[in-house]
Amino acid sequence: MSTAKTNLERLEEAGILKQEHFSDQDRKHIESISTEEVEVLVKLRKKMGAAPAGKDHMRPNFPV
Repeated sequence: MSTAKTNLERLEEAGILKQEHFSDQDRKHIESISTEEVEVLVKLRKKMGAAPAGKDHMRPNFPV
């Protein structure tokens, strides 16, 4: 039986964010988004490609 992953864990594994960049309040907001919304963010990151090494905090996770 596998343990369900949090939204933060799923988004970090997809290369979208790093947990250490967020406050406890931010983490609560991220956990409040739906599974479908997380899936959209993961798919969008795949389409956009990975952020350059060391610059992950400077690249938006959405098309501008």
